[in-house]
Amino acid sequence: MKTYSIGRDINCDIVINDTTDVISRRHALLNITSSGKMTIIDQSVNGTYVNGIRISPNVPFPVTRKDIISFAHITRLDWNCVPKENKIMRYVLFGFGGIIIIACLTLGIKLIADADFGNNHDIAAAVDSTTQKNTEQARLDSLAKAAKADSLRQDSIKQNKARQAAKIKAKKEQEEQKEKNKEKEEKENKEDKAVKPKQDVG
Repeated sequence: MKTYSIGRDINCDIVINDTTDVISRRHALLNITSSGKMTIIDQSVNGTYVNGIRISPNVPFPVTRKDIISFAHITRLDWNCVPKENKIMRYVLFGFGGIIIIACLTLGIKLIADADFGNNHDIAAAVDSTTQKNTEQARLDSLAKAAKADSLRQDSIKQNKARQAAKIKAKKEQEEQKEKNKEKEEKENKEDKAVKPKQDVG
């Protein structure tokens, strides 16, 4: 930022000729930034006016080259005495600022894209994990059903074997009983035959 002192002191950057001493030795300061913005600061006793309005002392007031600046209503600021801002430097600064803005936007877009990719990747991973869990649960359920079915089949086989064994045992017992009955009957017949001749002799 460049600062120009304005007053009747010969050491000021912009000297105002005044023999009445109404203009202060250091009446005002004109500040010009590198971007060309200007402010004026009143440091006088009798005041500084911008477009006819007195500005507050020691407070920067924004101005342009189109404004009429007067000092104590005695004389006006000759803008030809104020060096114009370096437009080349201004354009360079604007260009540099534009490059920074573009770089920031590019970086921001890249970060957003990376974040979206990361979120999508996380979502895909979560979906894949859920799918794997569901598949594993389905496999376990299938194994449990198969084990249950096998257990029922084994129980059915055991029951069938038990029924067959019971039938075989019952049949065997019946045959043994028949055999015993037959033997008993044959024995009784033999005894009857042996008794009858003795009765005839008597």
